[in-house]
Amino acid sequence: MAADWSQLPRELLQLISQKLNRELYLIRSRSVCSWWRSSIPNYYQKHYLPVKFGQLSCQLFGSHTNVDAISYLIKHDIFLIKPPKHKQTLHQCPWLIRIGPNFDGKTQLLYPFLFNSYKPLPSCFNNVLDFNKLSVIHLRQMSYIYCRCCLKSYVATCQGEQPLVFLTTDLHGNPIMFRCGDDRSKTIPNMSANMSTFRGRYVCYFRGRPCMVDKTGRTVMIESDLSYHFIAEPVIGGESKFLVETSDFQLLLVDIYKNDDRVIVRIDVFRLDEKQKKWVKLTNLGDLVLFLESDYSFSACASDLGLGSGNCVIYNNGITLDFNMSVFHLDQGRISPLSDYPDHLKMFGPPPEWIAELHS
Repeated sequence: MAADWSQLPRELLQLISQKLNRELYLIRSRSVCSWWRSSIPNYYQKHYLPVKFGQLSCQLFGSHTNVDAISYLIKHDIFLIKPPKHKQTLHQCPWLIRIGPNFDGKTQLLYPFLFNSYKPLPSCFNNVLDFNKLSVIHLRQMSYIYCRCCLKSYVATCQGEQPLVFLTTDLHGNPIMFRCGDDRSKTIPNMSANMSTFRGRYVCYFRGRPCMVDKTGRTVMIESDLSYHFIAEPVIGGESKFLVETSDFQLLLVDIYKNDDRVIVRIDVFRLDEKQKKWVKLTNLGDLVLFLESDYSFSACASDLGLGSGNCVIYNNGITLDFNMSVFHLDQGRISPLSDYPDHLKMFGPPPEWIAELHS
């Protein structure tokens, strides 16, 4: 007699879910049936965790701050959802989506590229996606600290369910790090000061460890015990930096140049030479496409995106509250509005028709 998977005991399902250390596996497990969904904890609600800064609050926010104020760890993921093979045509493009909790802990589907990237998709669509019917590629995970007392930006590095290291800046814009539950912080010397506009784009994982770059391009790798070592010397260049880890485990530095009107006019991309501890400028990204949002970055293969070629950087201009994106072509050194490429735009829009058809 065949076993009925939908009737597995709740305790067994919960034990199985504890062994699933990838968010996509948990999401797909919860999509099996209503019993599995009610028995397996919501991945994102599990990672909506209260965090107390204790005595560090004064160093981070100022002496006026309530040291008992509670903040929350929030984890978000960027996924690329590909159409089924029989629907992969020029008119059936993949779809980029961001999934994670809002400030109240409720899991939502979010637009990945807007000035306000916490804007959710239409509520009528929020409970429709069945990840067991979809071909999905996980592109990026971000962990933030949401502080009710201020809008200061944090990046938390995580392993399993618990945050290990927090990265931010003190009141003077100096980069600092500290561990969860520890009232002591540690500064990172020889990193450029005045990083008061600290963002998640300055941090990414490389070979399983968090790395942080300052405005000069000087880069450090950080261990869970707060030890660190420099992995790249500065580069003379633009005013904004992004770190990106590629799917083939290379670390890239994206350097942004702006004019007096704060408009991007040029983008340089560098690859880390680990032996020489320096950034090497690239002239060709091959099949790779880089995506830059104001607070994070990620990469994807043009072949997975359904594009004819890569070697470009797609970014949010961040000038207005409207959807305002451009693409920089590395081979030509040319910037074009993304609206010139209608098929590219479909990746960032509302749910495509083929997804609705699969769930009808």
